[in-house]
Amino acid sequence: MKKIILAFLLLLISNLQSQQTVSTLKEALQEFKKSPALKGAHLGISIRNLQNGQEVFQWHGQQNFTPASNLKLLYTLAAIDQLGKDFRYDTQLGYSGKIVNNMLFGDLIIKTSGDPSFGSMRMKEDYRQLMEEMLSKLRNLGITTITGQIVMACNGWRYPAPGSWPIEDIGNYYGTGAWDFNFNDNRIDIFLKPGEHIGEPTGLLNTEPEIEGITYINKVLTNAPDSNDEAYIYAAPFDTSRYILGTIPGGKKIFKIKGGIPNPPLSFLKIFKKKLVENHIQVQNIAIRNAYPSEFKQIWHHQSQPLIILAKYTNDFSINHFSEALAWLLINGDKPANGYLNKRAIHDFFAPYGFEAADIEDGSGLAPDNLVQPTQMTAFLKLMTDKLGQSTVLDILPHGGKDGYAKYFLKKHPMQSQVWVKSGSVSKVQNYTGIFKAKSGHYYSFSIMTNYFIGTHKAVKKAIEKLIVAYMSAL
Repeated sequence: MKKIILAFLLLLISNLQSQQTVSTLKEALQEFKKSPALKGAHLGISIRNLQNGQEVFQWHGQQNFTPASNLKLLYTLAAIDQLGKDFRYDTQLGYSGKIVNNMLFGDLIIKTSGDPSFGSMRMKEDYRQLMEEMLSKLRNLGITTITGQIVMACNGWRYPAPGSWPIEDIGNYYGTGAWDFNFNDNRIDIFLKPGEHIGEPTGLLNTEPEIEGITYINKVLTNAPDSNDEAYIYAAPFDTSRYILGTIPGGKKIFKIKGGIPNPPLSFLKIFKKKLVENHIQVQNIAIRNAYPSEFKQIWHHQSQPLIILAKYTNDFSINHFSEALAWLLINGDKPANGYLNKRAIHDFFAPYGFEAADIEDGSGLAPDNLVQPTQMTAFLKLMTDKLGQSTVLDILPHGGKDGYAKYFLKKHPMQSQVWVKSGSVSKVQNYTGIFKAKSGHYYSFSIMTNYFIGTHKAVKKAIEKLIVAYMSAL
């Protein structure tokens, strides 16, 4: 009888504590909603216990939100689940035909793999060094003349930018999309000379890398020295004419803006051909072929870092083309590409992961038409911790105070190291999804999404940080 009474009392105490916790979480939400930066905004919250999977709190958690880069969590974790931590992309150099008397009677062929990290500064690689390695192999074979072409052999034809991407993003370094061949993070640096006074035109000095056949129409004006970089490049992925509009700060001799390389496979071939000619290897033409060759003798190859490292960098620094490349790999597999990444195929791939009711347009979150629910995100993190192990998921998530952009989340707060969080930010969208270790020692997945706010991103971030601390302290 005493045991029954004791059990009843423990249950009663547990229920009272649970009610008090929910009351505290609700109070924190009310404070959050009072933030002036969030007036009229669309807010969604889900908090889920990772031990038992129970959603302990939610506010509009089953409504649809634009996830922005929170979407990268889907692709990075699913890639580890489907392909394993040790998967590597492999880019190959080879040839067709035969070599006779220092002449290659055939084509020199670069066989692509979709590697987003080839020659990536993020991976501490240099595309120029990789070119030197390729050139060294040709020297070793004694080749001085190529009778055929330098061919980039791609697995089909892909249009790298989903149709729902904003036009002001596509020409810039973060909006290049993932091609079947990528290099230098698909980034081109454009150096401008500001005018002496506000409102004066700027001058275009040079670009790095230098790519033949690209025309830049520079309409950028000079702004105040303490202003922000507001210059954008307008162009479709294959355009050779690119318009630069907006303003840059004055007061500097040279100002650098980061653009997207137009057509990276073709641009690389142009640079590589020039490199060969400079080193006395004669070749006439270059070509893109949207099929792998039937004849291919490999002479060199380059492997990417293991997938676990690529996934980690993708989340830490929110690298769009890394995530888009994972999307192509997961959704399209070995099939030759033929246009856009298929939206129906994306849906069918993620439905078993709990996103049957979601609308996913791209592979990185740059599309404003993406729609997911906070509840789906926290359930997904629970599913992935069960499948991959919690330690693996925490390794892939940016760690507060340590990794990437999460270094600045809850900066200098005592609880900063107890948060693993992926941010997601585009115009009028600021989201944070991840895992935190609560005061109780238990781990919770969380997703806090704010859409359509009129305040600044900085103010919204502070409000979300305050809410997270309240939840960590209460649970």
